[in-house]
Amino acid sequence: MLTRQLKNISLAVLVAVASSCSDLLNTEPKQSVSSDVALKDITGIRALLISVYDRLQPSTYYGARIMIAPEIMADNVRLTNTNSNRYFNERVNAPSAHMQQFWANYAAINEANFIISAIDAANTTAADKAQIKGEALFLRALLYFDMARVFAYEPTKVVNGFNEGLILRTEPTDDVSKADFRARSTIEETYQFIEKDLKDAIASFPATGNRFRANKAAANALLARVYLYWEKYADAITYATAALDAPNGASLVSGANYVAAFAAAPNPESFFEINYVQATESLGVNESMHSLTTNLTTGNWGDVVPTNELLGLYEATDIRRTQGFFAATKGGEAVFFSRKFPGARGPFTDNIPVIRYSEVLLIRAEAYAATGKADLALADLNRIRTRAGATPVAATVTGTELMDAIMRERRLELVLEGHRFFDLKRRGEVITKASLSAPVPYSDFRILAPLPVGQIQLNPKLKQNPGY
Repeated sequence: MLTRQLKNISLAVLVAVASSCSDLLNTEPKQSVSSDVALKDITGIRALLISVYDRLQPSTYYGARIMIAPEIMADNVRLTNTNSNRYFNERVNAPSAHMQQFWANYAAINEANFIISAIDAANTTAADKAQIKGEALFLRALLYFDMARVFAYEPTKVVNGFNEGLILRTEPTDDVSKADFRARSTIEETYQFIEKDLKDAIASFPATGNRFRANKAAANALLARVYLYWEKYADAITYATAALDAPNGASLVSGANYVAAFAAAPNPESFFEINYVQATESLGVNESMHSLTTNLTTGNWGDVVPTNELLGLYEATDIRRTQGFFAATKGGEAVFFSRKFPGARGPFTDNIPVIRYSEVLLIRAEAYAATGKADLALADLNRIRTRAGATPVAATVTGTELMDAIMRERRLELVLEGHRFFDLKRRGEVITKASLSAPVPYSDFRILAPLPVGQIQLNPKLKQNPGY
């Protein structure tokens, strides 16, 4: 029943395929009731909200690409000698081998805009309206922030004055005649837009919520991540602390339960987790995180494995090394596969943790270190290391050495969760790895993804990223 309702609503609102007017021009009119009629009923709004969540699931987004591409474009993972050629060009940072697929996020943004514009007049309670609006605002912020990370520089790391952010839209478009061409907003304006959405979401949510859906703690955690990229460290500390202290059920698991946590639903550390609950949501043998990162079920799967450099950073006693990876052979090559996506509920339906307690601790640790609060940074950092069975970082470690230790810990803790490339990018650092013939400096045009050529051709106001 819900699937039929969702289909009808999606047909009614004429969902755009991407952001600018050119995307809307590609939209095909459908026969159905108008969006004005459909979205006055709360059933229609809820169905459309589910559609936004569904758009996070495919392998081209959180199902795999945003988890793997940032790892292999950096230095955390590599391809096995025998592989399916997936991520083959990303491993050498070939031009256009990036994450430009995320320009399609504008379809979900348009749906979120319909929800935000319609919910106040819907036939439901004030509490229900606030919850749904909060979810739509959170999702819009997440969609825009992921795009900002891919298509734009960070506000404090602009190269050669190229200050182009994203096209920002708040009004839904249900007809081609209502479309318009727009230029990209500045990077600062883009971050301010994301910031406002998350603050408004936080104000809308109750104290606790379902971790398979957007919630207050998740919004605080995501805003802390945004502020870290923005280098607004005091704000990052504030919102990370709010997330970590939230009565929402997310907590740091013990070392003994670390590996098992990734088979649980939700992961006990997840503030927000994408849930794959039905066989129809399976990403399949070729595209799922399970099939790409392990051979735990059957078959010669597991194209993506940790680099020797990454493995060498773990101490011998670190449970993330001794239990988080396991030795195997693929095509005659000795490799190590990950246990983060074990196929516990079915081989190709592993949940995806979008933001975890461990990451938020490391966000706060980095922000503390950046503001000279070494003792507080060490406390957060060593909670992660002690849990893992690794040697705590000494109290004498400060300054650059401390920041290096935190960034190293992010590699060890968050591997295969889609952070490494973005960590190097937001800090303006060089990418070096065995698969590259030469390092990729931050000033290299390949750091940003190209905007789709069709968008540039149709929208004369839309600036392409440098080098493409």
